[in-house]
Amino acid sequence: MGSQQDALPLMHDIADAPEDDGAEAQANFRFQCEVIARWCYALFEPHGPLAVVCEHHEDFVVVLADGSLDLASVKHRGRNRGTWSVAELCDDGGLTHLFDRWLAVSASGRTVRVLHVSNAGLTQGQGQTAELSQLCDSPHRRPEDLLTWAKKLTRQFLMVAQHKRMPSIPKLKPPTRPDHLQDDDSLVSAVQKFITLLTFVAVPHRDDIAASTIVDKLLPLHQNRGWGTREGQLYHDGIVALVEKTARSFGKRRLDLAQQLIDTAMWPVGIEREERLAARLLDQRLLETVTINGTDIPLFPPGEAPLPAPGGAQLRRKMTDAYLPASAHHLAERWRSAWYTTRRSRLPDLPGDAAIVFQIETEVLEQILNAQDETARAGTTPYGPAFFRHLRDNIRVSAFRETPPLRINDQHALGVAFELSEECTFDFMPPGPPDGPSHA
Repeated sequence: MGSQQDALPLMHDIADAPEDDGAEAQANFRFQCEVIARWCYALFEPHGPLAVVCEHHEDFVVVLADGSLDLASVKHRGRNRGTWSVAELCDDGGLTHLFDRWLAVSASGRTVRVLHVSNAGLTQGQGQTAELSQLCDSPHRRPEDLLTWAKKLTRQFLMVAQHKRMPSIPKLKPPTRPDHLQDDDSLVSAVQKFITLLTFVAVPHRDDIAASTIVDKLLPLHQNRGWGTREGQLYHDGIVALVEKTARSFGKRRLDLAQQLIDTAMWPVGIEREERLAARLLDQRLLETVTINGTDIPLFPPGEAPLPAPGGAQLRRKMTDAYLPASAHHLAERWRSAWYTTRRSRLPDLPGDAAIVFQIETEVLEQILNAQDETARAGTTPYGPAFFRHLRDNIRVSAFRETPPLRINDQHALGVAFELSEECTFDFMPPGPPDGPSHA
């Protein structure tokens, strides 16, 4: 590879697809974003993918850590439409479109798998789509079955390419029967390989997918990481909103970003990604702004310069007495600054503002007491650093009994906690006997 720029082949723009802004189209777009959001939760898994890239509304790309890609196509089908037949799957079901995209990028030699994602089932019976799915999943495919299905799909792909734009599929007249195709036909051979890399993924109907994703994906993730689970719907809505924003970047223009990702040997380190690719890319760092904080709330209000919180000497003394490092105090002061700046910007000392602050402080103080109990119960020594870690990992806006009237994130809540310590509400020393002296 001559340079880093060589890793990003030129992007190929595909002509705009006709759009229907009606209720049905909007509902399907929401479904497609729900599907992408479902994949996004895997970004937090230890061996999960590196990123999810939104291409057009029904397409997304999953970038794996080993440099391979998963090309995915999403199709919704109404409950009264039944299962996918072979002809419908290849046409309205988008399998021909998926094969066309796979042809365009598979020449790179990099592993490119393909996913057909839909809420609709597959038709049962000999020669039907359920049989194709079983062949795709089988670790021991019979060569004669693979060839039979490759010819069958090749004929269907050629038929669809006659009336839909498929840039990578050759413009050939489809045979009257699949068995009229030659065994060594180059397109048949390509379809055979395509079948070995194809997976059919079933997802819930658009009316059910959000609730299913919250139960199956979001709640286990939050429980494993110790995040709050009370506002699961709010968290998930934030993820879907981010996906919708990402998918809509550059308007309705259809972009084939898989061409940007076919060589990921140096991605994501050290590459200046093309602007449109970066705008369509979702990774763990970006999702954490939503998943950890509940909503995408900035640390400092837009346009506001950070203001140092007044005081700080009491907090510094308490943290020093508890053998906390200077870096911990610097971090605590930044949280105090974030809370102070946000409070000053959004609560200009009007009637009722003090009650808002009091409510937030009461919610945080309850979590501080929980942290003290848990740290003491664990018996970890030294107490101060263990208590600091427990505060940092468990102060969560999502665990408030009531949603705060002021929109804040978890770092603001930590700023409230350390402001309370500055005001002598608590310290970082192990609790003494009930009648003992107070360290605060």
